[in-house]
Amino acid sequence: MPIYDADELRGLIAEGEIVGFTLDTNIIDGLNTNGNLDNRILLSVENLKTKKVATILSDIVANEVRAHMTLRHAASHDQLASTLKAYGKIWKEHAGIVEELGAKLAPADAIGAHAEALFKSFCEKVGIEIVSSNEAIGVAELMERYFENRPPFAGADKKHEFPDAIALAGLDKWSQKHGAVLAVSKDKGWAAYCKDSEYLYCGDDLGKALALFHEDEAIVAQCLASLGEEPDGDFADEILAAIQRDVDDLDFEVEASAFMEWDAEVEEAVVESIEYAGGQEQRIVASDAQSVTFLVPVNAKVRIQAGFNFSIRDSIDNDYVSLGGSMKEVSLDHRYQVTVTISGKGSDDIEIDDAVVNPATRLRAVDFGHVEPFYEPELD
Repeated sequence: MPIYDADELRGLIAEGEIVGFTLDTNIIDGLNTNGNLDNRILLSVENLKTKKVATILSDIVANEVRAHMTLRHAASHDQLASTLKAYGKIWKEHAGIVEELGAKLAPADAIGAHAEALFKSFCEKVGIEIVSSNEAIGVAELMERYFENRPPFAGADKKHEFPDAIALAGLDKWSQKHGAVLAVSKDKGWAAYCKDSEYLYCGDDLGKALALFHEDEAIVAQCLASLGEEPDGDFADEILAAIQRDVDDLDFEVEASAFMEWDAEVEEAVVESIEYAGGQEQRIVASDAQSVTFLVPVNAKVRIQAGFNFSIRDSIDNDYVSLGGSMKEVSLDHRYQVTVTISGKGSDDIEIDDAVVNPATRLRAVDFGHVEPFYEPELD
């Protein structure tokens, strides 16, 4: 597989073919600067639950992360204990306070359990499945990879790549059973291994990798926000134009009342303005590598003018005699649902490909109220 092809991954994600997501130790360690796994970017991996994408970690990676956390916690504990000891030697009159503070420190033998508890809590919150590497690769194949310099083995320090080789074999085995996995690692060995794998993809930036899964929502949110922020902007213009086209193509049913017979013809129908009528929830109905289709509910203010012709029945010859006519104009609010398709995902140039009114929300009848014949405008 390609190491990382954003367009291909967008297509696979849109089609639901990326079913797993995993991280290498270097990604977690790079963000876990305080050793407590409370980094916001790491925690945002939890959002993949809404995409039905499993977050998995190799047991090798899990063990490395726990070990590194324990070392970091122990170093912090030792540093504080050493600082208190040095302080006590300088400020002997405060020896009691130093002893009191020292007694309140967590015991050194509790550090490992503390790191384990934090790691377990993180996995539960994010929804991480630990993938076993047991029997994922045989010793013969492992050694063959090592001596033939096959990924992830490479370079003079290749003997340090055994944990990665075992971890990747376990992830590869999982992917063969469940489906494609997107891995994130800064290790070139991981990237090279994934390139030769049938189901593993590899990227080196966690933020960009996660963004691929939420790109549709981000683009739709940007478009919807522009309706309020830029009422005369391109996106609002396209929505208004779609409604205007729909209005132009329709024959309205005119409703009115009058004290004589009448018929009417719509002379003009103009969509004057629109206003977004949805909330925070997005309604994405389709997506692929380049485009996304979604529904936009709007309230439209429409001005409609109709000409009325009046007549009365001649009781002598049973014909209808025309008695002239009048014009009447009404303004009304109508809620439309517009289906919009945009393209240009992954670029700064988002284009609106199509916007069309949902037929079920078309304006089909207009009530003009009571209409008087022979209408003449009042003089100022």
